Amino acid sequence: MLLGKIVLIALITLILGITLSKFNSEFKVYITVIFGLLVIFLLFAELKTYLEEIANLFVRYEIRAEYFSTILKIVAIAYICDFISLICKDLDYESVGKKVEMAGKLIILIYSVDIIKAFLDQVLVLVNG
Repeated sequence: MLLGKIVLIALITLILGITLSKFNSEFKVYITVIFGLLVIFLLFAELKTYLEEIANLFVRYEIRAEYFSTILKIVAIAYICDFISLICKDLDYESVGKKVEMAGKLIILIYSVDIIKAFLDQVLVLVNG
């Protein structure tokens, strides 16, 4: 059902974008940004349920909650940077979009260091017994 909503909104966006861009090309940009934000809000509403389930898994298996928040930050950074990069490409600022992607990748690397340390600690515990 969620996919159907997104496809329907995408079709409406395409029709509006094609129609309104004949009058003023700036409308295409506004419509694209509004579409992206609308899809993100639809997805976040659906995602909330699954995030609660994942949080329960962290509690059940006694995994530190900091790792869960770090993983969420990493995923959020990836999606936000991708969204901004695509908007930059739509506006013919592809070089700015590439720099946003690079910054996002470096920020993800910085945040993932703690998780990599924890993973290696667990591997060493399993190997050493």
